[in-house]
Amino acid sequence: MARGDGKAGDDDLRLGELLILAALWMLFGFMAWFYLSSFHVVPARLASEAILGQLLGEDFRRIVAESSQHFIYQVETNIRFTFPDGTTEALGFLVNPLIFSYGLPLLFGLLMGSNVGWRRKIALLAVGFLVIVVVQIWGVVWQSLKMLAFDFGPQAHVVVQKHGISDTLIALCYQLGTLIFPALAPIFVWVLGNRPLVEHFVGWNAVEPQSDEEA
Repeated sequence: MARGDGKAGDDDLRLGELLILAALWMLFGFMAWFYLSSFHVVPARLASEAILGQLLGEDFRRIVAESSQHFIYQVETNIRFTFPDGTTEALGFLVNPLIFSYGLPLLFGLLMGSNVGWRRKIALLAVGFLVIVVVQIWGVVWQSLKMLAFDFGPQAHVVVQKHGISDTLIALCYQLGTLIFPALAPIFVWVLGNRPLVEHFVGWNAVEPQSDEEA
């Protein structure tokens, strides 16, 4: 529907409304995301455990939920490690999977603030959850390998090298999993799932190309 001379102002208002609604819904999304974190991190934990088991073989043991904070992963290995106090035990460390999945409440806010139907919102949220779980798995796996390769000295580093995992690959994949994928994944899902709305805001379809006869 044509809006005449007021089109640009109306578009700006609608975009502003979308951002305000998305921000408000995002606050609720972050609360639900945190309080339900003990449940929605489980798929990533199981998948990360299986992948690390394949990569590290007998040197890896398991991933369990931390006893006091169930959304924290405790990565347990069979690597014998000498601690600063002189004791030698199997090496274990903590990984926070939530730093890779903050895109979920961001996507929730964008979807709830947009004017698409409820069925489409639910479908896109389900797709977004699957995408962000993959991002979370990537992040947990490569952060675990990064910590083993660089944070615990040569005792753990030599084990990672023994399994043929290069330091360069670990550094690259860790940076992608920490800095790039968590931030971009929800945006890509929202943009691809709301293409008409995005095109409307940026004005891609605002002007129809003239034919040679009309020019």
